Amino acid sequence: MKKILFSLLFLIMGIFLYYFFNDSYRYSLEAKAYYEMGQYNKALILSQKAYKLDKYNRMAFTILTQSKIAKSWQKFIDESEQYFIDIDNISNKEKITKADKIRIKMMLEIIMGEYKTLKHSEFLNETLKNNAYIQYKKAKELYDGIFKKTNE
Repeated sequence: MKKILFSLLFLIMGIFLYYFFNDSYRYSLEAKAYYEMGQYNKALILSQKAYKLDKYNRMAFTILTQSKIAKSWQKFIDESEQYFIDIDNISNKEKITKADKIRIKMMLEIIMGEYKTLKHSEFLNETLKNNAYIQYKKAKELYDGIFKKTNE
């Protein structure tokens, strides 16, 4: 029994030391932490370093792939928020021109179209997914409310 426990402890220590002293896996673990905290750019950079050091590091490859996907979702959210600020600024004008309406319509169509092109992943943060969906839903409701009624 002691031999089994000693062997198991030795194995666990060996795995820990391997991960701790192997730069590729150390970068991967750090990248995973940043990914979980929602810092996708840092996760991407570290996972790229890890993958460059060891092409067989599956953790690095997975985090690299997921970070790219998460960054695209975050970019969609950020750009959508900026579009809504622009739409709000246009709608607060005294007079909204036909060109303004076309601009608003284009911005809303871009938001709705971009949402549909986002890559989905099981590993994607639910908050990120929900925030993106909220932006899409807001754009769709605004679009339907303005342009479906007037057929413009």
